[in-house]
Amino acid sequence: MPDQADALTRLVQEHVGEGRPLTVRAFAQRAVDPVSGTTISKSTAGNLVLGHQIKITPEVLGAIAAGLGRPLSEVQAAAMEQYVGVVVDDPFGTPPGDDDVVVRVAHDPARRAEDMPTVRAFLDRAERN
Repeated sequence: MPDQADALTRLVQEHVGEGRPLTVRAFAQRAVDPVSGTTISKSTAGNLVLGHQIKITPEVLGAIAAGLGRPLSEVQAAAMEQYVGVVVDDPFGTPPGDDDVVVRVAHDPARRAEDMPTVRAFLDRAERN
């Protein structure tokens, strides 16, 4: 399992830096939260690429998502994983079905499906209703 301590850093590094689609300057220029207009500085963009901790707010995450051209939910999940130590995924391996149900559970990354019988029971109950 990848180290959760650097999930947001890894996401940014996939897109920004030498040999990547975006330079630090281009990333910083594109990083404008579409809701609030919040921007990040070139210095903050560089700190993200280097893996330094920054002050995270919903507006900063919106700016990062815009700068990367990635969905906000992806950036939020990476930040939650890196800063809080919680992952959002489907620990049960739910197969896609005709009803388009998507299972996502926020949980400690060390916990497996077998460690969450109450969550499984809840999902099973919801499926029957």
